[in-house]
Amino acid sequence: MKSTFRRYLVLLSVALVLMACNNEGVASFSPANDRVAVITNTQHLYTSNPQGGSVVKIDTAQIFTGFDVSFDPFGTKILYATSSGLCYVSSTGGSRSCPASLPSGVISGFLSYIPSGEFVAAYQASGGFTMVVYTASGTATQFQPNIDQFFVAADAYKVKRGTNGEEWFVKPFNKPSGAQSLRWVVLKGSQALLYTAAGTLTGPTALPRQISSAVRDVLSARVVKDITSGAVSPDGTKLVFRTKSGDSNYALYVLDLNTNSGSFVQLVSGASFRILYAFSPDSQQVVYESNDGGRSVWIANADGSNPRKLADNASMPEWH
Repeated sequence: MKSTFRRYLVLLSVALVLMACNNEGVASFSPANDRVAVITNTQHLYTSNPQGGSVVKIDTAQIFTGFDVSFDPFGTKILYATSSGLCYVSSTGGSRSCPASLPSGVISGFLSYIPSGEFVAAYQASGGFTMVVYTASGTATQFQPNIDQFFVAADAYKVKRGTNGEEWFVKPFNKPSGAQSLRWVVLKGSQALLYTAAGTLTGPTALPRQISSAVRDVLSARVVKDITSGAVSPDGTKLVFRTKSGDSNYALYVLDLNTNSGSFVQLVSGASFRILYAFSPDSQQVVYESNDGGRSVWIANADGSNPRKLADNASMPEWH
């Protein structure tokens, strides 16, 4: 246990040092935690070992720092975005390929390998958001244009320290030993569509919830470019999302996707701080910050029912 903890501290320390000297804090660990990929302040891509040695310059292109950097499930390739489009390269350098293009003007979005070796991209362009799933060679197999909202399962990413939560890194998928899957939900008009990537990709699966105009009105105040402003529960049945109005007026809502009646609950309103939250691993509960009596931590059922306070003068709840 002590050895594992020491290893974690080394990895965390290296990541923090690398993030401190790069442009946007864009970083990614390989599935085996033996390589770290970072983008420098000159927007070039490097990898190193967890101790900061064996540095390899992967790409000298101008990398889009608004996209994620993602290792493939085997740790052999690195996926990233440039002005040339979506590119991947060997994790030791070389064999660069950019098989998928991006529309003009796109400079940010969500980008990740999934357990099957395919990859998913979601980005904002004219006419709304677009989500595309590509094969490992860059052929589009799923295409959803003009989507309104894009939510990722909260266990798929980790918020970066010191970025006010508006940046994150995608957790790596370890194949073949890992059983981790990735789920995401897109909202398009009145539809809620679920995708699940666990070995092979399934979806889109239409969920029972019809997104009403009232829900869409509330969602319009979500900061959509910030992935961490909303999340899907691990089982794909609930949404929690944070809205913002003005300089610092935050609210928090939960939405049950498994039913089409009720179960749209506002948990927090009028908070002067960016509300943090987390689903339980079994998707049955959500823990969150509230401005009730100052700053406090509460817990509720994942559909928003039975809210109760856990602690006063507390913050940053997280499940382990």
